[in-house]
Amino acid sequence: MKKLIASSVLATAALFPAIVQAESLDTPANTLVEQINSSMIQTGKNALITENNVNIRKGATTSYQVVTKLSKNTVVKVIDSFTNSKGELWYRIELGSVKGWVIQDYVAPSNDYKPAPPSTEVKTIYAAKAPVRKGATDSYSIVTYVYQNQKVNIIDTFKNAAGETWYRADLGSVKGWIHGDAFDSTANPPSPPGSETTDLPDIGSYVYSGQNGLDVRKGATTSYASVYKLSLNQKVKVIDHFTHTDGTAWLRVEVNASLAGWIPAESVSTSESLNLDLYVTADVANLRSGPSTSYSIMDQATKGTLLKAVKSEKGSDGHLWYQVLTSSNQLAWISETIVSTQTTNTYAVGSKYTVSTSNTNLRSGASTQYKVVEVLKKNTTITILGEFKNSLGQQWINILSSSGKKGWVLSSDMASFQLVSKKLLSPTVTTSGGDQYLNWKKASNFSVSYTTLSSNRLKLTGGLTDVELPSGKIPGIQSVETFASGAEKSVVITFEPGYSFTMRNYNDKLSIKIVPFGMKGKTIIVDAGHGGKDSGAVGPSGIKEKDVVLATALALKEEIEKYGATVILTRSTDVFLELAERTAIANKSTADAFISVHADSFSASSNGSTTYYNSTVNFNGPRSKTLGSAVQKSMISSLSTYNRGVKEQNFYVNRMNDLPSILVELAFISNPKEEKLLNSSDFRKKAAVGITNGLEEYFNNF
Repeated sequence: MKKLIASSVLATAALFPAIVQAESLDTPANTLVEQINSSMIQTGKNALITENNVNIRKGATTSYQVVTKLSKNTVVKVIDSFTNSKGELWYRIELGSVKGWVIQDYVAPSNDYKPAPPSTEVKTIYAAKAPVRKGATDSYSIVTYVYQNQKVNIIDTFKNAAGETWYRADLGSVKGWIHGDAFDSTANPPSPPGSETTDLPDIGSYVYSGQNGLDVRKGATTSYASVYKLSLNQKVKVIDHFTHTDGTAWLRVEVNASLAGWIPAESVSTSESLNLDLYVTADVANLRSGPSTSYSIMDQATKGTLLKAVKSEKGSDGHLWYQVLTSSNQLAWISETIVSTQTTNTYAVGSKYTVSTSNTNLRSGASTQYKVVEVLKKNTTITILGEFKNSLGQQWINILSSSGKKGWVLSSDMASFQLVSKKLLSPTVTTSGGDQYLNWKKASNFSVSYTTLSSNRLKLTGGLTDVELPSGKIPGIQSVETFASGAEKSVVITFEPGYSFTMRNYNDKLSIKIVPFGMKGKTIIVDAGHGGKDSGAVGPSGIKEKDVVLATALALKEEIEKYGATVILTRSTDVFLELAERTAIANKSTADAFISVHADSFSASSNGSTTYYNSTVNFNGPRSKTLGSAVQKSMISSLSTYNRGVKEQNFYVNRMNDLPSILVELAFISNPKEEKLLNSSDFRKKAAVGITNGLEEYFNNF
């Protein structure tokens, strides 16, 4: 978000204890780096990243969190340097709006670094069929295939941590990595005449989705629109095949009696995935590209993080390793030694307890050395935020007090606290404004959590202690069931095909609006940022953000209404609204989504479009993220701007919103080129079309 509205955006920062690395970081030796001039790079000078997938961290040791990964030959600006207690030299670098630290092994002066010229060697494929991957291990996704006797241009070679030799090939329309065995005539004897070189499942057979959110598309390429998203292990019937000239295979599958579409053949299997819930038991666990510590670190997960295991494999270290789906839906590997099938938390995040004593100290950190920020009052209610075991072995609980302060209390101090009863009672079905609602009364003011499952199912959780089920048939809903896990209960609602929901969590009730697919009949709140005395950011030529976003909001209203939806504008003229006034319009409504429109501002070279959401506070965080992903994809497609991604942020209009809500940054008004685009009615029209297409995709999926 831009500097000019920083004072209006209320972001909450919590103090968390320091965390310890769960396993050592193995840095592979690199011949190229040894050849690079080791003299220090001057502050203010440009430098080059010398390897692919180089971690850029928050601080100058490998224990700090990775903020991004940079590829080979990326040009960065050095803005500081530091030698840590281990004697390692680290550089603080800047790339656009991203800043972070990189160890000197993977950076070189831009004038010293001379990358080797690309090879022009031509090699012949001897394997019957070999995958071409995004990276030089089998854990990377397949981009295409090459076939026996095909000749390919080799542009790079690499020996990975497992000792495997890989070749990077230029295939014209695509580049990728091929295992060295594919070029070995002794390892790949010719296939016998008439043998099948593909292993596609038979037409009429069933396959299982290998990931959550797998797009089912209108046609057999990723350029076609998504018509449905499969959940992990969702079973579908194969009704057709299609293989492109480059060997990429697609399957046409039947999702249900009225819906069919295309999915990549590599994204499914003929048997179900492991589908095992695992919880991280180490303070920080490394997620790797393969099943041993010799593979590179792709990401990290903190203690208590839930991961979904899809398969397991014995590693070279003798331990069992699990391939897991991360929160960003990427595949990675984690050792059995740092996960458990049981949650490590004693207290469920989000659960509420009543304080039963009058002298419990709330501290600013997880140790008695930290200052007391509040003495909790008896009979007040606290909310669980997390847990932590410090270096002394003491278990501390992170809480939010009834006065709004965050802090830490000893687990032993909470032993006598009483869990607040979480009951969903007296279910009723009501109709209002042509919309149908399933409502539950709440025995107390508590928050409900939810997730969407395969086959149009909605799961309600959050430490529920009792749930009363509705009776009779509810149009749009197949069934409502409860499941028990110890003292806690959950509710699973199965919707009819073609139906979805918009859910609101009120102080005294939980309300689920049962809605058919499509935008028709939906209500969208469109919020033009700034206005009146608040001009927002101002471009180099004097264009004001408040005017650009209002014009875009009006164009967006016109576009959305073509689909039969209703639009509520927070402002339709040049007036000023407080942030709380904007969210009040949303929270008092029965709308289905909220979109705040802005233009970004940072530097003259900053560029691109971004979509933000919040899930840490916003009850509808899961739907907000889904909405943001759909809108960002369609907006980029329509505008052809640089894709800055979908990001979590604590912006007020998202954080304090009860609806599925997002904030879009159309482009950078501080960039003269993008300022000119923002001032164009054609660009604003394209933005409106892109955002509307994203809304359409969101409302056409469960």
